[in-house]
Amino acid sequence: MSPRIATVFGATGLQGSAVVHALLKDGTFTPRAVTRDVNSTSALSLAQLGAEVVAADFGDKEALKNAVAGAEVVFLVTIPTFIASFPESDQGKNVIDASKEAGVRFMVFSTLPGISDLSKGKYTNAAHGDDKATAQKYLEASGLPSASISTGIFLENLLNKEIIGFSFDKTDDGYVFRTSTHPHSSAVHTWIGHDMGPAVTALFTQYVTRSSEILGQTFVLGSARATFEDFVVRLSKGLGRPVHIQYEKRLGIPAIDDMFDCLVEFPWYAGMSVPDPRLEKLGVKMGTIEEFARSVLKSHVDE
Repeated sequence: MSPRIATVFGATGLQGSAVVHALLKDGTFTPRAVTRDVNSTSALSLAQLGAEVVAADFGDKEALKNAVAGAEVVFLVTIPTFIASFPESDQGKNVIDASKEAGVRFMVFSTLPGISDLSKGKYTNAAHGDDKATAQKYLEASGLPSASISTGIFLENLLNKEIIGFSFDKTDDGYVFRTSTHPHSSAVHTWIGHDMGPAVTALFTQYVTRSSEILGQTFVLGSARATFEDFVVRLSKGLGRPVHIQYEKRLGIPAIDDMFDCLVEFPWYAGMSVPDPRLEKLGVKMGTIEEFARSVLKSHVDE
């Protein structure tokens, strides 16, 4: 019997690698990991674990066709324009077109809110959200069976010094969380490494048997919806030491400033429960902020 192939884009990034690892653990699908450099350390590691690793760039339509040829399902996450050099909306369209032509039966797309639409045209600089929203609309109109997963603020942002707008450091009496978000604003907080893989795997393995619950749906991937003040309280519980919050000045980067401003006036995924009960019904158990702090963040910042 031929293997059931799941093509995973962005396979060496945070989201894609989480999906590849979850698929390998589950065993239903053989993951085909798509990356720009098949000789990178991350790509070679995935190959050693049992994934098929192939090279493709979002602008290379022939390579994209090869990446999805024979695949039953596809996980698509686009990458920021400053890395890919052209809009995420076009990245998405190229993969969607190739997947539809190849006869892919189901696609899961990682998305964000369109900030321009959400704010009714008030905030128009957050292209990373707007372009994903455009690609999602294109997918939904394409006729390709699909579901989308909307994410929030990544918990993993606290682990990366290069992430703009967030930092987390150890102090003499505990820890300090610095952020350029606004006081008392609320956000959905997402633990990608813990939850994205199981969520995509659940959708891939059940899109036929539970199609009415999955097809055409946009699921929210999040541990909790919380203000940043409450967020640090939860971090403190997991770390066992105080966490202080320090609000920084605006970044002066229109895309990020607009995103943070939007959070104050126009909450993401308003009216939706977080964690998403629809994912929980499919067997996905979200990790908590406290668990992330205890099992991941503490060892990282205490090194």
